[in-house]
Parts: sequence; structure tokens; C-alpha cells
Amino acid sequence: MKKSWAILPLLLLIASCDFTTSSGEAPTGEPFIPQGLKLGQTEATFWSIPAVGDAKVLVVPVEFPDRRFSNPTLIQDQLQTVFNDTNNANLVSLKQFYLTSSFEKLNLEGVIAPIFRTRFNASYYENLSSADPNSIIIEEIMSSLNPTIDFRDFDSNADGNLDGIYMIYNYPPGQWMDFWWAYLNIYSGFQRYDTVLPTSYIWMPYDFMVVNGQLNATTFIHETGHMLGLEDYYDYAINDGSGNEYGLGGADMMDGNAGDHNPFSKMMLGWIDPLVVTEDMDVTLLPYISSGQALLITDQWKNTLFDEYIIAMYYTPTGFYQGQDDYYFDGRSGMVLYHVDARLGPNYSSAYPTHFLNNNTDSTYKLIRFIEADGNNSLYFANPPGWMWASDVYRPRQTFRGNRNLGYRWNQTSRGQVGFTIGVNNEAVGYRNLSVSVRFTSS
Repeated sequence: MKKSWAILPLLLLIASCDFTTSSGEAPTGEPFIPQGLKLGQTEATFWSIPAVGDAKVLVVPVEFPDRRFSNPTLIQDQLQTVFNDTNNANLVSLKQFYLTSSFEKLNLEGVIAPIFRTRFNASYYENLSSADPNSIIIEEIMSSLNPTIDFRDFDSNADGNLDGIYMIYNYPPGQWMDFWWAYLNIYSGFQRYDTVLPTSYIWMPYDFMVVNGQLNATTFIHETGHMLGLEDYYDYAINDGSGNEYGLGGADMMDGNAGDHNPFSKMMLGWIDPLVVTEDMDVTLLPYISSGQALLITDQWKNTLFDEYIIAMYYTPTGFYQGQDDYYFDGRSGMVLYHVDARLGPNYSSAYPTHFLNNNTDSTYKLIRFIEADGNNSLYFANPPGWMWASDVYRPRQTFRGNRNLGYRWNQTSRGQVGFTIGVNNEAVGYRNLSVSVRFTSS
């Protein structure tokens, strides 16, 4: 597993570069940070864990009369490690990941409950058709713990809803979307405990917590992203005829359970401020993974994140990205561009209903996609497809809307072609910074 790393302060450096304005002079503009933006948890139809602050989630190891844990003490110790350990060189725990990813804005603690044994054997819940089996198990758990736990301790923002319950069950995983799988859903009952209503829950097999014989928290991290209101960025239905294929090629925590959350996700959660660019300027970016810097570039800024724009970040194979080369550009550093179309609904997807107009499964346009530097759409048309390659990163002397992506257009046809170029000037040795230039042109 990846090692934890130190958080660097957010800095913005303006530097000279190779590009000049039509007058021959280097521009003097700087990105601005907008104020009062609505965030994802303002507009989302579903979330349970507040994006900022201290929060506790209830973690319950679940066994069945016919499927018991062989070593209950070991299981609880392992859950304590996976959720809360912040000093483990071989594991990034849920707590450590979100402390780091949020730049210490979110502090999550998993409270590990004793082993819970259900009333009935595993097959009873698997075959239950008259009610949601997970909700039945939740009610069994909450009733059992109610005499010893004040569930108001698990409602950090006092909204009357439980921030989250994680059920780690002792049963072999089945197929994707089966009952015996890892997923997030919503409690279907109405029973309150200490005035608190269970809401979102995670149902996950113990087997997903141990990968190649080593403890692993990535599935918990991914599912917690949903509890924060983030969507899946992978494609639920490849080759479904929608033309919306392959998501982000696995290259995101909400796609392939790999790396970190992308800048769009962190902006929506309020963990980083968008550095908005609407005029010519030269900017020197620090690595995104440690600084959180990301440029939001648009020729029609409407003071909202719920719109269409391009995000630029300096990608480096460091921090949470270290060792993720198969997903992330074969380990090549440089400028990575995302095209985001986060306009709000209505959304008519049968596979992925959402409050956004678009998703990464079957809508006409993607919610978020990469803009490949080589312009050949290899994510979608390479053999094999579905992966990001080294040539998809913008390197020095490469320019978006240069000789590649020249006619790149907005999804909104009324906006026409994208009205700016983004050029990479140089990259400092040792991943210290990346110098980029933005120039606005007529569309």
C-alpha cells in the first residue's frame, strides 16, 4: 500500500513563460477565488457524512448463526486499523485518507462495535423479498446496541440522521450488484434510535478488506465518497450504445478505487477552492496531490460549479498517486485536463439517476471526462480501451487546442468551440512546479 505523506500549504505562484499576448507583453492576470459558491452537499439529493468537521461512523462486523467469524478479536483489531490507524507505513486508513485528501477539513472516526450475530442464517436475508434485508439487519443491530450507545454521538451535524453505518459481513462475495457485494444504499425503515434515524449504510464483505493477504481500506474509502455525496465515475454499462463509455478509465477514487479524489470532487466538497481563469494569464502550479491547486477555466463564468468548464491540474505520480501507474498515465507527470459538465438535471438515466444532467454511464455527455493530450480518444478507441496512457498528459511545449484538440467544442452547442488555449511551458526538476499559460481566443 501507499505511504501517507505530508500536506503542503496551498500556494499560488505567478511566473513568466514563453507565451505573450497579441501586444507582445506577458499578461499580468491572476486566477481569482469566487465567494459564496453552492457546493455539492447543497444541491445533492443524497449524502450523510458532512464534508467538513469531525464525524463518527458506526462500524459493525456482522456474522450469521451459520457463518461465524473464527477470530472475533482479530476482526475488531483489523477494523480498528483499517478505519483509524494514522501511523502505519503499510496502510492508508480511512481516517488518514480523508484527513489528507481534505487537507484536514474532514476528520472521520470509525467506532468499532462488538461482533453482531444476526437472528437468522445468511440464506434468510439473501432470499428475503418482502422487505429490504439490509434494513432488517440494521434494525437488529440498532436495537441490540441501543442500551449501550447514544446514537446522537453519530450525528455530527445534528440533522437527526445517522452519519453512517458500515456493516462488514462474514460471507463470500458474489457478483457485482448481487446482495453479497459491496455497495451503499439507504435505510428503508422509519425507526429512530435516540431520536436519530439511520440513513445511508455500507454493506461489504470482509474479503474486500484483505487484498493479497494485506489489509486494504480502498473499498471503504470509495464507498465513503458516496456517503459524502460523490457519484461513481465509472461506466455501469459498457457498450450499451449510449456512446458514453469507460468513465475515467479507472483513474480516480470514484472510478477504479485508485489514487485520490479529482479536483471536481474536491471543489464540490469544499476541500479546495477553484482558481478561476477567465482571461489571459501565466500560472505556475504546484503538484495537485499535495497543494490542491486546480484551475477552473471558462469563457463564460456564471459564479457556479454547476456548469460546464475545463479543469487543469499538475499531475505527479506521488502521494496517493504513487504506485498507480497502470491507472494514471503510466506514471508520466504533466498537465491533466478534465472536461466537466455539471449542469443540474433533470436526469432520465435508468442506470444511474442523479441530480446532474449528465453521468458517466448513459447520458449524452459525460459528467466528467479526460481531455487527452494526443487527441486520439485512446480511452475509448485504443486496443484495449478503457485506460489512460502516458500520451494523454500534456507535457512542455504541448498545447490544448494547439495542433491537437484544435476544434474542441463545448457540449452546449450555443457556446461553440472552446475559446482558449492552455499551453505547458516547462516543468521544474523533482516535480516542484509546472508553468502553464492560458490564452483566450475568438471561438
